[in-house]
Formats: sequence, C-alpha cells, structure tokens
Amino acid sequence: MYQSTLTTEAKKYINVVACVLKKNGKILITSRPVTKNFSGFFEFPGGKVEKGECLLEALDREIYEELGIRLDFSKIYYLNNYKILKYNINLHFFLCLSWFGKVKNKEKQTLKWIVPKELNNYNLLKSNESFKIFLNNFIFPTAH
Repeated sequence: MYQSTLTTEAKKYINVVACVLKKNGKILITSRPVTKNFSGFFEFPGGKVEKGECLLEALDREIYEELGIRLDFSKIYYLNNYKILKYNINLHFFLCLSWFGKVKNKEKQTLKWIVPKELNNYNLLKSNESFKIFLNNFIFPTAH
C-alpha cells in the first residue's frame, strides 16, 4: 500500500492572537507574568483562541483579561501571521489604534510603551522576532 511522505493527518495548530496597541507613536509590549512559561520575556499582549471563538473575539477577551480594556473594532487591522512549526502554533498579529478604558497590568506584568525601533532593546520571545522585522520594515519604516 502506498504511503505518502506527507503526514496522513493534518497537523492541528493552536491559534494565538497578539495585539500591537499604538498610541502617540509608541507601541505596547508586556512582560510574561512570573506564573507563565518564559517569564521575564517581553511580547505583544494576547493569547490562545478558545474553541468556538473567532480571532477577534479571542483578541478582545485576551486583551480585556490582561489589560482591562475593550478594543474599538473600527480601529483594528490584521497585520500578519506566522506558523511556529516546533510548537504547532499559528500566531496572528493585529494592530489596534483605539480602545475603551485605561490600560492596566491585570496580571502584574510590566507594561512598556516604546517606539518600534526600541524592540531590539528588549528580550522578546523568539516567536515575535519575524514579526518585529515586519513591523519595523513595513508598518513603521520611518521609525529606524
């Protein structure tokens, strides 16, 4: 019987959403809480998409859970996605230009408002490296 060299079962990817909040020319990065893997690394806020959720629902829920704000859906833009093959993760990035409420560190994480070129000064998760390049070259090219 012939067996393809490709896997007979499609890999199941975990969808993860991340949000670039932009305000006054700066973007928000947050540290990973001490209770989670990769504690101390910085990332864009977000998290796993739960079963039955669409990407924007998950983004709104995760941002509310982490930062205590609600996103203005009229000012959200899909930027890019990356597959992290090693962990079967499909990481979706969004840009948000407006929200409701004041940003808080509900998970006791460190919040940093930085200009995009400063991303190199922070210990970002490796999963954010390709996106950092995309962000600086295509979204904020004049920030170099």
